Amino acid sequence: MALKRLAFLPSFAMGLADVDEDHRALIAIGNDIAAAIEGRDFAACTALFGRFIATCRDHFVREERHLFASGFPGAAAHAAKHVELLTRAETTHAHCRDQALNRQAGDCYTKLIEFLIEDILRADMAFKSYVEHVRYRG
Repeated sequence: MALKRLAFLPSFAMGLADVDEDHRALIAIGNDIAAAIEGRDFAACTALFGRFIATCRDHFVREERHLFASGFPGAAAHAAKHVELLTRAETTHAHCRDQALNRQAGDCYTKLIEFLIEDILRADMAFKSYVEHVRYRG
């Protein structure tokens, strides 16, 4: 099974070095998970998914500092979205740890991709617009 890989596009850049680096790291881990699934290395897949969640936790802390420091009007709602996303990711990770079939691992990867899209493309784009508008640089 060939899984699609993600790339960090210039349009994803927030202009906040730590946030952008986190997004790059999350995409890279996602791509590593795809490779582990394709290689049928489910132990590596599970470990990488755990690393993905730990990186998300750290990322959300850093991003929330910027959300509130910049005065972003949607900061509280955005932080609440982080809690929701992390809960979904942890639930998916627990489910994937218990799976052994390639098809199910592919389903877990799809959920991870949906997570990245929800975080980077949906939730962060309003913040990105605000950052650009007020010229916040952290």
